[in-house]
Amino acid sequence: MSVSAPGLASDLDVLEHALQALQAQRQVALATIVGLAGPFSRPLGAQLSILESGAFVGSISGGCLETALAEEAKAALEASENRVLRYGEGSPFIDVRLPCGGSLDIFVDAHPDQAVLDEAVRFGRSRRTFFLDVDTRSSGSAITFGPGESGDPADGVYRRVYRPVTRIVLAGRGWEIVALSQLASEVGYEVCVLSQEAATLEYCRPFADQLIPLRTPAQSPEFQLDEYSAFVCLFHEHEWEVALLERVLASDAFYVGALGSRETSAKRITALRERGVAADSIERLHGPIGLFHAQSPRALAVSALAEIMSTRTV
Repeated sequence: MSVSAPGLASDLDVLEHALQALQAQRQVALATIVGLAGPFSRPLGAQLSILESGAFVGSISGGCLETALAEEAKAALEASENRVLRYGEGSPFIDVRLPCGGSLDIFVDAHPDQAVLDEAVRFGRSRRTFFLDVDTRSSGSAITFGPGESGDPADGVYRRVYRPVTRIVLAGRGWEIVALSQLASEVGYEVCVLSQEAATLEYCRPFADQLIPLRTPAQSPEFQLDEYSAFVCLFHEHEWEVALLERVLASDAFYVGALGSRETSAKRITALRERGVAADSIERLHGPIGLFHAQSPRALAVSALAEIMSTRTV
């Protein structure tokens, strides 16, 4: 796991950082926001993985708390004790101010369980939902693993649910797909690119987690879609679209969109109806894609990604 800036790590990267530290027999603390009152820049459950050196991965604020928390975590590791730290209103740390106001409680686990983290990371990498229960009363290892997200935690236990990162599947060719694959990768999405053009696949290679060649318009290759997935058609030769869209509209993907003018979109809908695709499935299709009109590949990528982000509700 390589992250250029520690505060840009994903939720799963934070757990993997802690796991790798334990595997290397290094001391590491896992800090979790377990209480929040008033406005704040990060949600409940935001986490840091902090080494005994003070180096960390993750984000629990816009940068105003991480350094102070790293020092407190180092002290917790040295003392080999878990701690609940309060910042903001009612905090003993009068030198640490919260510009947003309010207050937050952060639980520092100085004894994260390697086996629990290993199972959590394996679940996460296989795109399965799981939770960690954080027992804020524990003096030893405070985290336990559970699959799924159902059920209520016990008193004194904070439940942190981890869902799969957004996966975006892009099909087509040309500069729009390259720009969107780059931007989606930058925001931390898992990227899969399908293309009939070898050059497009090569240009997308630095940004994609998976590259799949398309052979003929009538054949749809295997690729993974789930409720945390978005699919975007970016073809200029629209005969490649219909077979793919018919399959994708029957999937659990939370977003399905396609490039093209309003006229092209109308023709696409007609073609899907002729193939027997149900009206309620066709209504799921976004087209033309994007929140605003764009006439350059990068502007279109921003417009499309903004629409995808605004659509996701889970």
